[in-house]
Amino acid sequence: MSRKGTLVLLTVLLVFLNADQMVMSPNIGAIEQEFGIGDGHIGMVASVFTILGAAISLLWGYWADRFSRKRLLVFSILVGEIPCLMSAFSGSFAQLFLWRALTGIGVGASFPIAFSLVGDLFGQEKRASVSGILGVSISLGSIVGMIVGGFSGGAMGWRFPFLVVSIPNILLGFLAFFLLKEPQRGAMEEGIGELVREGHRYPGQVRFSDYLALFKNRTNLLLFIQGLMGTIPWGAIPYYLVEFFRRERGLSVVLATVVFLVFGVGNMLGVLAGGWWGGRMYRKKPAKVPFFCGWTTALGALLTLGVFWYEPAGTLGGLVILSTLGFFAAFFDSTTGPNMKMMLLNVNRPQDRGRIFSVFNLTDSLGAGFGKFFGGTVSIALGSLAAAMKISALFWFGCAVVLLLLIPFFEGDIATLKNKMRGLGRLVLEEKVQHQED
Repeated sequence: MSRKGTLVLLTVLLVFLNADQMVMSPNIGAIEQEFGIGDGHIGMVASVFTILGAAISLLWGYWADRFSRKRLLVFSILVGEIPCLMSAFSGSFAQLFLWRALTGIGVGASFPIAFSLVGDLFGQEKRASVSGILGVSISLGSIVGMIVGGFSGGAMGWRFPFLVVSIPNILLGFLAFFLLKEPQRGAMEEGIGELVREGHRYPGQVRFSDYLALFKNRTNLLLFIQGLMGTIPWGAIPYYLVEFFRRERGLSVVLATVVFLVFGVGNMLGVLAGGWWGGRMYRKKPAKVPFFCGWTTALGALLTLGVFWYEPAGTLGGLVILSTLGFFAAFFDSTTGPNMKMMLLNVNRPQDRGRIFSVFNLTDSLGAGFGKFFGGTVSIALGSLAAAMKISALFWFGCAVVLLLLIPFFEGDIATLKNKMRGLGRLVLEEKVQHQED
């Protein structure tokens, strides 16, 4: 399979995997009513789904740096999608809690594997746009989950959407086993990639203990911090958005889902545009990338607060204003995502990328998981889901500050990686000469 074909397959797989995360959201009210639970319980389910999967992905990231990523990806899909299928047959809240927790394992495992693969398929200057494509698949998956949950759940009951999002990906997992081709590790790195493509073995070693060493990289550390802060609103706001419009703005579930879809389109276009802009800026001067991300994140946060302050009067004009404001809020909120992933790919060695993205997924998911719990808990404490959403959005301002702090460090970390790759290239050449002499 070609590089573009592999990217297409990964994109489709991630769409269905991430549909799992949001398929419950439009049916929160129905699930709460059937099992006699509240927002706090739903928040707890969503948090465990995210956090457990992210924690276990640390192990999957280590395996991705050592073993066949194709086989690990297929296995992770089955691990996640079979419990998603079983969620449709939950007879109690305890059973639903168990199946959702297990589903989170498969979703968390796929993240480091996918980005480790694309790091060895594409060069530095293309990684922002490729990360944007994968980011769109993640966003599209959330939208697909919301659409399936909102429309089929309303017509067929809250259980049916779990069947719709799980069965296709089980079939796609088997397809990936036969079609996906494992890329050569290190093949796209300056200083050693040409030697690897000629057939020489990439000499990087992998040790589980190297996880701690990843935090010595300044770009990694700052992106982890901002990821933890920034994904609190990413966890709370999309998850409760439809319920917010239904409960506090008086919209029906179907209409609220349509408005959410407009927000989702803004999110996807923001991811694509952010990856495109980031790639162009990286070619001119890499330090421009964190500068761009910091200011667009701050702008997105301001617009998001505007969404939750604005109260449409129930008219078509009011809904148009709300949707437009939300579209641009989601657009600017989303431009940072692909560039963060590109920055991580471009400052970490090929044999570290599975682990770096597993750690990133952990910090990302801790924030997102806590964000869901935070949103439900603050909603109960203050008696207002709107207040919980506004408070969640404030965390994006902290994220913007951390991104701006990254500006003086990013280019130096890129240069450090290039020097390491050149050193490995010299080592390979020395081994080649020694082999010829022998």
